[in-house]
Amino acid sequence: MIDEAKDALRTAGLKTGQIYFGQPRERRGCLIWNLSSAGALIEVDSDATYPEKLRLISAALCVDKLCKVTSREGRKIGLKFGI
Repeated sequence: MIDEAKDALRTAGLKTGQIYFGQPRERRGCLIWNLSSAGALIEVDSDATYPEKLRLISAALCVDKLCKVTSREGRKIGLKFGI
């Protein structure tokens, strides 16, 4: 039942965005699957390794958040906002 409540709070995204990380700043495109006030689920182009902390930006969804990676499954990455 807790999972159902969590799912109800998430908004379907299916919009594009960018993740920024590293020094100097690197950026990669991503697809935002869903979004909530606490985090997001994104998909990246490859199974490349990304750092634990990054920035997610999407003009289409009005998002500009610092994030922490909470899960990884193939190309999908779970993010928690506010690091």
